Amino acid sequence: MKFVYTSSIRLLSLAVLVASVALASAQDIHFSQFNNTPANLNPALTGVFGGDLRFIANYRNQWKSVPVDYRTISGAFDSKLYHKAFGKNGYLGYGLVFNNDVAGDAQIGISQLGANLSYTRQMSDALFVSVGAQFAMGQRSISPEKLSYEEQWNGDVFDPNRSNGESFSSTSKGIGSISTGLNLHYQVEGTRTKFDLGSGIFHLNEPNTSFDGDPAANLPLKFSPYLLSTIELSAKLDLRVNGLFAKQLSYQEAVVGAAIRYHFSTEKDNELNAQAGLAMRFGDALVPSVEVQYRNWTAGLSYDQNFSAFEVATNHRGGPEFFLQYILWKVHPPKEFKACPVF
Repeated sequence: MKFVYTSSIRLLSLAVLVASVALASAQDIHFSQFNNTPANLNPALTGVFGGDLRFIANYRNQWKSVPVDYRTISGAFDSKLYHKAFGKNGYLGYGLVFNNDVAGDAQIGISQLGANLSYTRQMSDALFVSVGAQFAMGQRSISPEKLSYEEQWNGDVFDPNRSNGESFSSTSKGIGSISTGLNLHYQVEGTRTKFDLGSGIFHLNEPNTSFDGDPAANLPLKFSPYLLSTIELSAKLDLRVNGLFAKQLSYQEAVVGAAIRYHFSTEKDNELNAQAGLAMRFGDALVPSVEVQYRNWTAGLSYDQNFSAFEVATNHRGGPEFFLQYILWKVHPPKEFKACPVF
């Protein structure tokens, strides 16, 4: 049980709750390994990969050492559709993404299911252009009954059945969001060198997120320009450099990272490589990471080492993040249709 003895503690708890609601309504979920969650980075990245079916799971637990921690889960799949209607140099990408984000004792969160659609066109031997759209439906929720209040202290013990003196007109809210994006993919033929440059533009309709219908509580536009790159240094070694700048109203995030990948085997259907990297979220955290790929499976782990002003509460502990990816190859389309190369 939780006990609240002083007004100062109550005010602090209320301030944390209000801040959490404000953050949850003003910002989207985010991952330090943003390059490993393409469905959340840009709908135009749907289907932009080597293979036919891709499944990705992401998990993040941020600020576990403080009361208002964030637990984020994401799951996505995407695939490709070839048809003569798209031309010999084009294909359709499609997929689904599910996100669930929960914060704090009141479990302020959002659950969302989105459908991604993209079209990729090969412009030259090395250049591919993709445009995409996302249509998402979700629900925001809060569980105020999980909080403790001073009014529930009867002078001797904490009584959860006692009225807390608070009133919530609604504890859930449906949200629909429309997003779009553009991606340029450049692949150096015969090498592992490749670049992706683009941006997602989320919440074009700026949906209302208020539990009581406050028209001022709309989800603002979010822009997420990024660069993803892999540079082949030698037969066994790659350099990977990624960058992201995300802006949503007054909130902004800038992340830059680099990693070295070593290939133990590049034999087809027996690929094995491992990488170690370091990223920085400016003004917030250093993010060391490791990643391993074996055949169709790829797994990665990172940890945020917080150095922002919030370190007083976190003691430098930001939180772990994990992702798992599986890519499946099916029967390729007929030769009369030109399929995109291995990205």
